[in-house]
Amino acid sequence: MGDTILILAFVVIVIGGIGSIRGAFLAALLIGLVDTLGRSFSVDVLRFVMGPSPARTVGPAIASMLIYLLMAVVLYVRPTGLFPAKGR
Repeated sequence: MGDTILILAFVVIVIGGIGSIRGAFLAALLIGLVDTLGRSFSVDVLRFVMGPSPARTVGPAIASMLIYLLMAVVLYVRPTGLFPAKGR
């Protein structure tokens, strides 16, 4: 029950910085943008690299992984998140 929303909330908190309201707000906007654009354009972008049939198969799978790839990149660049809480 609610595991999808719980996982997305965890990703938002990790990307934004634990304890940061400003970071959570910016991370939620960023995740929403990446998820929506990834689902909209992943098949079209993959058609440049592979055929139409494999692109239709691989595109949605990659689109659902984009937020986790974003989280990995943010944690690699800034391990405390985009806006770490004050006093940490």
